[in-house]
Amino acid sequence: MKKYWQNRKNNNKDAEKRSDNMDNNQEAYTLEEEQQTREEEGFDEIETREEEIENLRRELEEEKQRHLRTRADLENFRKRMERELETQRVNAKKEILLDLLTFLDYFDQAKKQVKDTAASEGLEIMSRQFNDLLHRHGVRPVECLGEPFDPEEQEGIGYLGTDQFDEGCVCEEISPGYKLGDILLKPARVMVARKPEDGETDTDPDGNEEENPEIDEQ
Repeated sequence: MKKYWQNRKNNNKDAEKRSDNMDNNQEAYTLEEEQQTREEEGFDEIETREEEIENLRRELEEEKQRHLRTRADLENFRKRMERELETQRVNAKKEILLDLLTFLDYFDQAKKQVKDTAASEGLEIMSRQFNDLLHRHGVRPVECLGEPFDPEEQEGIGYLGTDQFDEGCVCEEISPGYKLGDILLKPARVMVARKPEDGETDTDPDGNEEENPEIDEQ
């Protein structure tokens, strides 16, 4: 009998140990599940943070591109306004200079008509002062005498038979042309040289006419 109770007591202890082990195993399993859950939640949070960071980077890049486009638009607007203002300034200056050039033409025509020496000298002085004024404002005459005819800067009045200039070159300037920098204010009115025909008089720049020399026949 005593041995029976001893065995039963031992069996109870074994049962208690097994129960404790099961509880420990269950607790360990629960802790492992909790740890795994926390890790999964941590991974999800990391992925969420990474997505947020990527979104912020994308928004920052878009904002940067918008800023660059805005700066480029402002720079283009500034340059366009500067060009328009410069164009307006040049056009206003051009109109005034054209009026002065008209008066200069009047002086040149008057010098050719006036026979009085004193009056002619007075007109010459005034014409020279006008030219100095135009020169100070950047106006330069179009150099064309002896140069090939250029329809961009010259207005051809007609042809003149002469051997003193190459054919197709300007041989006489009727009225001078003027430029403001690269802008043509007034084209030069010119005569263009051509080869004289047989029997045609050869006119030199001073207006003197000479008979073309005849070729002696052997």
